[in-house]
Amino acid sequence: MTLRTPLFALPAAIFLVNAVLYVTLYSRLPEVTAAQGISRAALGLALLAQTGGTLLGFPLAARVIERFGARRVAGATLLVAMLLLPLAASGRLAPGLAGLALPLFGYGFAMAIMEVAKNLIAARIEEKSGRNVISKCHGFWSAGLFVGAVLGGWAASRGMSAASELALLGAASLPLVILLLLRAGDPEPLVTAEAPVKGPRFARPDAFVIGLLILIAGFSITEGVIYDWSMFYLREELGLGALSASRIYAAFTIGMFAARMSGDGLRARLRVRILLRMMAVTTLAGLVLCIASPSAGLGEAGLLAGFALVGAGVALGAPVATSLAMRHPTRSATKTMAAYSLTSLLALFAVPPLLGGLVEAHGAVWALTVSTPLLLVVLLGAGRIVGWMGR
Repeated sequence: MTLRTPLFALPAAIFLVNAVLYVTLYSRLPEVTAAQGISRAALGLALLAQTGGTLLGFPLAARVIERFGARRVAGATLLVAMLLLPLAASGRLAPGLAGLALPLFGYGFAMAIMEVAKNLIAARIEEKSGRNVISKCHGFWSAGLFVGAVLGGWAASRGMSAASELALLGAASLPLVILLLLRAGDPEPLVTAEAPVKGPRFARPDAFVIGLLILIAGFSITEGVIYDWSMFYLREELGLGALSASRIYAAFTIGMFAARMSGDGLRARLRVRILLRMMAVTTLAGLVLCIASPSAGLGEAGLLAGFALVGAGVALGAPVATSLAMRHPTRSATKTMAAYSLTSLLALFAVPPLLGGLVEAHGAVWALTVSTPLLLVVLLGAGRIVGWMGR
């Protein structure tokens, strides 16, 4: 009997490995910053360096991918991430803040381009096969977050440094990089029927993309806050141990994974405005549990439920936006995806680092509240925004 490889296996593997590497560093930021003598406010500056790299990378992503092909670009940028993340965790590149900020700047640049490349690989498969696969691919990002969080907690409890763990994970991921570089595939850009390939060198957001951002920003900011500040909340403010905090963080990834693996079916059955409202309600309910559980006596069970609900609520933001971005009536999908990804990942990676001063002064719990107004906008106004976009 011959085993058939799923259509989405290649992009799913990219999402998985990228997430494992990403969350391994971010779930261990408390110990990384303590070892390097970096305060929470200074950490916010280091994370903004990653945002700076992202800002430079996204406008160039479309041209780079159209020139070299999405697979080759995904492999090259994944290799860059495998080299830079251990450097960031070790602080060996430079003393103090610069030792974390400089590698994160390069990582942000590479991740921006990789974000577009991996989504285009998945979108090409969806277009050619006629089957919805984008949510499943994003589901493997969530699976990677779970694997990385569990491995990070296990490694931390046994005294392994974050830099050593990242180096080992990078070495284990080399076969995927080699596969992507050797089987580069078709360098032609994915385009819609009407969209010309030629256009401006830099992918700029237009009204359609701004509409997408309004719908998705609250979910992206919430997700980014969980990545950047939740471990500080769990370990330093609530006093949980490494394994307990990793278990609660893993609940977030499990909720995200479950929602994304069922997301293609939900996208097929529900109108976008209904799905967005469901996502907003779920995310808000999860945030309430995350914040209120310690004082309400719900303990770890309440935190587990809250983090799982937040994960499920934010899970479909990127898949829904990606599928809509592929349908832009006047642009190539490459440029639309680059422009949307630029604005979306700014919400994911730029806003949470700006909260470093707030967290330093008042605690990480306050970071969990900042996305609430945007989530309420989606809950109350999704129909009007989608209608304005013509969807």
